Amino acid sequence: MPNNILITGRPNVGKTTLINKIRKNLDCKIGGFITFEKRRNGKRTGFYIQDFAGNRMTMADVNIKSPYRVSKYYVDISAFEEIGVPALERAKHRADIVIIDEIGPMETFSEKFCNMLESHFDSGKLLLASIKKRDYPFTTKLKNRDDVTIFSLNYQNRENLLQPILAEIDNNL
Repeated sequence: MPNNILITGRPNVGKTTLINKIRKNLDCKIGGFITFEKRRNGKRTGFYIQDFAGNRMTMADVNIKSPYRVSKYYVDISAFEEIGVPALERAKHRADIVIIDEIGPMETFSEKFCNMLESHFDSGKLLLASIKKRDYPFTTKLKNRDDVTIFSLNYQNRENLLQPILAEIDNNL
């Protein structure tokens, strides 16, 4: 039975919003992290990473210096590894469900994260993650696993996927 649930969709379709709605409807111990936009003067300038204990750092920004870059955003791998990797380690031991928002090129610059993520996928523990629609070798490998259920979010169905995903989670808890 698939125990890894992935939500995919184009940018700004509502993946993070859906993950947060799901999170609010769960009655179990959750672990992991979310990422969300950093804005200045109404414009997106980067991304934060935050664990469910409230620890938050900037993981990407147009104004930081880093050899890692996606589009106009420079990625701070150390910040990501300081929040995201420990959050996943804690979730491995303490959570009923691991939530990751999101798996994309910024996150996969971290080899530590990729290794930990694969161990979570293999663990049998329920995992819910958003994942970029555009494929990269690492994300393609995850999406093609036999133990994965994929929900594809778009503007037409985004108000209708909450209940089917919650049902899938209930079937796996």
